[in-house]
Amino acid sequence: MEDNQSLDPYKQTSLRYQLYREARAMAEYALANGKTVPDKVIRTIDTFTVQSDTSLNDRIHVRADLDIGELLAAHCALARIVEPAKPNTILLLDIEQGVTGFMKFLGPVSLIRQMMIAAIVSLVLFIGLTLTEEVSNDSGNIMLQDGLELLLNLMFYLAAAGLGASFAALYKANTFIANGTFDPTYHASYWIRFFLGLIAGLILAIMVSEDYFSRHLSETPFLEKGIIRPLLAMLGGFSADLTHTVLSRLVETIRSLFTGSPKDQLANKRKAMQVDFAAQQNQQHINMASNLIDLQQVINNGATPEEINQKIDQILKDALPNSDIRLKSSGKQDDDS
Repeated sequence: MEDNQSLDPYKQTSLRYQLYREARAMAEYALANGKTVPDKVIRTIDTFTVQSDTSLNDRIHVRADLDIGELLAAHCALARIVEPAKPNTILLLDIEQGVTGFMKFLGPVSLIRQMMIAAIVSLVLFIGLTLTEEVSNDSGNIMLQDGLELLLNLMFYLAAAGLGASFAALYKANTFIANGTFDPTYHASYWIRFFLGLIAGLILAIMVSEDYFSRHLSETPFLEKGIIRPLLAMLGGFSADLTHTVLSRLVETIRSLFTGSPKDQLANKRKAMQVDFAAQQNQQHINMASNLIDLQQVINNGATPEEINQKIDQILKDALPNSDIRLKSSGKQDDDS
């Protein structure tokens, strides 16, 4: 067993290898940006490095015979030095520096390059479809057009939504990369937002009335005629939450046609509660009158004081079930006796 272990003194472990790669990348990042790095941290990283022929194996080897606690301490120290940047972001940028290809100039990470391609495609479609005769300021109504003309207009709105969605994604991702806080685990969420933006922009462009905006902007016409629908498509692509808000408000409006507005519903509920309270008050008055009539009959029949007190106690108990008046009344009668 000991012979097998000695044959591979630099056996890789995933955690040790991950700590080493991130620590090495953070050290290079900190030194390149003029940050002060303790010499002990650099010596630790250099100690864990295995001097090997990289031409035979591109994978960096890490010594497995040393205490991982020293590497962990160096990693934690470097993480504090490079804040607010994250270790995995710095490692990603370090790995991406070794990527070669024609598309490398589009961005430092693969997500940025992919989004740039989507933005370029949207821009080319937007400009190209604008040059066609089918796309004009009075076209794009899905209920009045059909065929190729409608298809080209819908593609034009999708291109506009794609511009807005790619702009929002690129702006957000670029902010995180500049701060060193970009998290590659959220790679898919950017594409989800992009396609949500396409759907949202198309919905706004084909469903919202352009005449409504034209009437409200007639006093201050700062938008060119026919630009409302493409603008709505871009806004929907830039913020899918805008379309969600519009659709939610539309659902509330339609619901109010059948159930009334929330204000009317609250007024009806308050009125129903008042009616129930009045009915309870009337029932209590009837019960009180009935009990008083019974007490009068008891007195007229020549009842003893004890029987009269018992009847009074019963009336108080029915009228005030949560009160201790009955007990006080009984106690006073006991003192008189």
